[in-house]
Amino acid sequence: MLFKTLLLLIVTVTLCTCQLSDEEESYLFVTKHTLNRYVVQNNDLTIKYSLFNAGQATVFSIELNDIDSFPADKFDLLYGILNPKWERINAASNLTHVVILKPKQSGPCNMTHAVVTYRKSEKTNEVQTTYSSEIGELTIVSTRDYDRKFSSHFLDWILFTMMAIPCIAFPFALWFMSKTRYDTIIAKDKAKKL
Repeated sequence: MLFKTLLLLIVTVTLCTCQLSDEEESYLFVTKHTLNRYVVQNNDLTIKYSLFNAGQATVFSIELNDIDSFPADKFDLLYGILNPKWERINAASNLTHVVILKPKQSGPCNMTHAVVTYRKSEKTNEVQTTYSSEIGELTIVSTRDYDRKFSSHFLDWILFTMMAIPCIAFPFALWFMSKTRYDTIIAKDKAKKL
């Protein structure tokens, strides 16, 4: 009887502990990535942050801070803020935040993780910290190099055509004049034979 009572007591304590910890468990996952295929100097750079609450409870007082990744001397902030705050993210839901920046200079740039702090419940003052994924080191391409590689080169093709026309037209004119002379000689010979 003592064994059954002790076993029942252990099972009850274990179930209560698991149930309490399951209700309080919240895991906030944060991803950070760029929506641009090429990062170009003086062109818009779009950064997207996605926050996922994978836990069973709502998280509160969420603060994202990514000011260190984009210093003011290297980037202009066009849209959004780099340190937003949200009141809550419900359980099993997500949130998206977008920032648009303009790189001021070309060259390599290290875009590290964003720091996210949150509280697991409204009653506690214990702050949890998590980090987003990193974009890593990107090369910001200069506007001149980007245009050289990807622009339509319309003016270049017009200039090329204008320079190529004499090279093609002069031999064509010589050929056409000799063909015309040859055709007239053959036409005269045929007329004499008739």
